[in-house]
Amino acid sequence: MVAINFSAQFAGPVERGEKRQTIRRSRKCEPGAALQLYTGQRTKACRKLRDAVCQDVTYVGLTKAGVSLGDVRRFPRDIDEFARLDGFTDYAEMWKWFSERYKTNSFTGYVIRWQ
Repeated sequence: MVAINFSAQFAGPVERGEKRQTIRRSRKCEPGAALQLYTGQRTKACRKLRDAVCQDVTYVGLTKAGVSLGDVRRFPRDIDEFARLDGFTDYAEMWKWFSERYKTNSFTGYVIRWQ
């Protein structure tokens, strides 16, 4: 069982099933793994959002210019749509969030998708 924590900003969309992917620095899980999705872990406000099953995991690279994916077949070709799947309004908002949070001009990690 793999636990994944979400900031309050993403808790609602995860809980409602609107956000079914996340981008993380580490791989965290393999397809088929059971996931427990939380918000507020390590606080008194911790709460489970839902249980899920990892559908797939693929490499992702993010820069201001765009997205590089290890396997593009299951993802939209439009980077704004890719950002919306991750809970952002468009890619510009997504890039701003990642660049500020990780203090970088290029982010490398993994897209974890669940069902």
